[in-house]
Amino acid sequence: MAYGKKEHCHARQVKVLLNDDEFIRLREYAHSHGMQHSVLGRVIFQAVIEVIEQTGELPEWIEIKRA
Repeated sequence: MAYGKKEHCHARQVKVLLNDDEFIRLREYAHSHGMQHSVLGRVIFQAVIEVIEQTGELPEWIEIKRA
């Protein structure tokens, strides 16, 4: 699928495996906000990275999932 906005196209690719339910939820959230699911996924990653950079730690909910 082509990107609607050129600023959404980036040179590096990260593949993430989602189960059916996770993918459906991501796609529904993205489409309800007028975004492509890949763009919303990138925004989510960027937000988490920003939190890690600000605090120097993984968010607690990620630590819980890692355990």
